[in-house]
Amino acid sequence: MRPVYKVMEDLGVTEHGKVQQYLTERVLFRMRRYMPWLTGLTASSLTSATSPTTIEVNAPYARYLYNGKAPSGRDLNYTKTPNALAGPHWDRTLAQNEGAAIAREVEEYARSLR
Repeated sequence: MRPVYKVMEDLGVTEHGKVQQYLTERVLFRMRRYMPWLTGLTASSLTSATSPTTIEVNAPYARYLYNGKAPSGRDLNYTKTPNALAGPHWDRTLAQNEGAAIAREVEEYARSLR
């Protein structure tokens, strides 16, 4: 019997495998709809996959946007144009709203690799 890590590697479900990369791409694509979009710069140009398992928002104010709190501690009021779903903790909101759909997409992709 082959070792589990070898089976996972062959299926592309390791950290650097094709399935993980596809998952990260799908999350990044869908997550942008939940991010604030005043000018679009943060969600488009400043957000990228920096590794097969990491998505970074490279903006000095990203932590404030993500947590929904200004440096003063007041709650941020997100504009809903054009992203009606914009708000804090966009990754968690994405997982709650679309996690099952992403799982199906990834499963279909993994099956297509066989």
